[in-house]
Amino acid sequence: MFSSRLHRPAVLGPKPACPVQSERGFTIVEAIMAAIILVVGFLGMIQAITIGSEMQATARRETLAAQIINHEFEKLRFKDWSYISGLTTTSTTVTIDSQFTAAVAASGATFTLTRTLSADPYATIREVNFTVTWTVRPSGISTSRTYTRASSAWFGQYGLNMTYQRS
Repeated sequence: MFSSRLHRPAVLGPKPACPVQSERGFTIVEAIMAAIILVVGFLGMIQAITIGSEMQATARRETLAAQIINHEFEKLRFKDWSYISGLTTTSTTVTIDSQFTAAVAASGATFTLTRTLSADPYATIREVNFTVTWTVRPSGISTSRTYTRASSAWFGQYGLNMTYQRS
């Protein structure tokens, strides 16, 4: 009856050389921009992990310093008044107890413990100050960083003991 030619719309102009693609893809510029964004994101995450691990190492060292100081105070609490009153009032470097040797070595820092006593040798109460100083040389950096943690305690002739910490 009707020919299919009659119902076909007329094409205006010449026929295109290649057919129109219906699939869409990414251009090279879009792919490069996506890669750059991913690289920047990964570098930021690596930096955040590095800073976090440095902060964790610093916190471990601060905890170790507090444990060393508290240990020294506890050792003094076991001593009698004649021992405490006989200590010199000048700043003295104290050897860190051997139970902390492994922890100090694992910390990657150099620790120094000093003790200072109040100046009045005739008082019935003495203030004892312990200060732990540690030095860290981060890898890849030529300068070192020094940190300090200090605490004080009072020891009385008749058994009064009190401790406080300052940083």
